[in-house]
Amino acid sequence: MEIYDIVARWPGSVHDSRIFTNSKCYIRFEEGEIAGLLIGDSGYAQSSNMYTPVHNPQSQPEFRYNRAHISTRNIIERFNGGMEKKICMFE
Repeated sequence: MEIYDIVARWPGSVHDSRIFTNSKCYIRFEEGEIAGLLIGDSGYAQSSNMYTPVHNPQSQPEFRYNRAHISTRNIIERFNGGMEKKICMFE
């Protein structure tokens, strides 16, 4: 678990995917400087390094993929929620 980039210059109404595609982290992934996979919600575009849920899954493998994706994103969402609480404490 590593934090590669924190971007605080965007207002709260901007979608996470827009913030990500305008971040140094995105550029580092695109240039191959960072190896790995990213997990995003359905607001992100599926790409070679960004994995999103299958919309309207039809097969058992698609259902299993979505379950694994959701359980993995749960960890990330809990971390983000904890960070938001810590940040609010400092405001």
